[in-house]
Amino acid sequence: MKKLFLLFVILFINSCQPVEQLESIVFDNQQLSKFDVSSKTIEIKEIFEKKFSDPYIGHTLEVDPSQRIISWVNDNFKSIGNENIFIVSIVDASLLQTEFENTQAKNFDEKINYKYELFYLIEFNLLDDSRNLIATTLVETSRSTTSGMYISINEKENIINDLIYQSLEDLTSETETLLKKYMDEYIL
Repeated sequence: MKKLFLLFVILFINSCQPVEQLESIVFDNQQLSKFDVSSKTIEIKEIFEKKFSDPYIGHTLEVDPSQRIISWVNDNFKSIGNENIFIVSIVDASLLQTEFENTQAKNFDEKINYKYELFYLIEFNLLDDSRNLIATTLVETSRSTTSGMYISINEKENIINDLIYQSLEDLTSETETLLKKYMDEYIL
C-alpha cells in the first residue's frame, strides 16, 4: 500500500509541469532607427479609413496598427531646421483575420486555423514653405502569421502584437532605405 501511494505521489509530482507562459510584447520605439529631417514641422495624416467588418480586426485591439505608426513617427522622427514641412500620411494600416483549412494537420491537430495579415502603406512628403513638393516616397510592408483557432485571448494578443512589432521593424528598415534614396539631402 505504501509503495502504491509512493508511486502515485511520484507520478503526480512528475505530471505537475509548469505551463508555458508567453511573454507579452513590449513596443519600444527607441530600439528602431531614428530620423532627423530638415524641416520645421512634422505632420501626421491618417488617410486610412478603418474598416469595422470582417475580416478586419484592427479596431478590436487596444492600440490599433495605425496608432502604432503614429507613436513610431512621434518617437523616432525629429524636425531640425527653419523651413520645409515633412508630412507622413498613413494610407493603409489594415489587419485581417481569415480562416483557412490546415490540410497538413495530423489526427489531433486543429483542422481550421487563423491567418493574420498586416499591411502598412505610408507616404512621406517633403514640402517647401509654399507647400510645393520637394521630395516624396511610398513605403509599404506586409507580414502574416498563423495560429490555431482555439487559443487564449492573451495568446492571440501576443501573436498579433508580435506581428505588428515585426512589421514596424520591416517598415523602419524600408523607410531608412527609401528616405536615403529619395530624400538624402534632407535627412540628417
